[in-house]
Amino acid sequence: MKWRSFFASLLLLLTFFSPAWAQTDTLPDGLGNEIRTPEGLKAVIDRRDPRFVIVDVRSPAEYAAGHIPTAINVPGGVIGDVKAPPPKDKYIVVYCHGGMKAPSACEKMLADGYRYVFLWGGIVNWPYPKETSSQ
Repeated sequence: MKWRSFFASLLLLLTFFSPAWAQTDTLPDGLGNEIRTPEGLKAVIDRRDPRFVIVDVRSPAEYAAGHIPTAINVPGGVIGDVKAPPPKDKYIVVYCHGGMKAPSACEKMLADGYRYVFLWGGIVNWPYPKETSSQ
């Protein structure tokens, strides 16, 4: 009986905390593997791949203080608050500060009709120069 209780508790914990551990990747053809690392994402940015839109879901102040180059600011992943939202056929790459808020933003974007969404994680993992210009 103790084991059953232990496994039930473990399952509950995994379910409760799964958004932080889950990797949202609905990109086609394994493209998520290509951009999973900072080097991979930087390569997409450097070659100006028009299929990708990088989305920073932090607050406007955090975004203005420094963001991944070419990223647009969509606070909290709420598309309705953005003047010029990205087209729904683009490959959306989502990040936040440390990777904890981006999963829920990905879920919001999927619920808003975006088909191709990738959870990149947090800007704390970005070792390259950041842009500081506002959106």
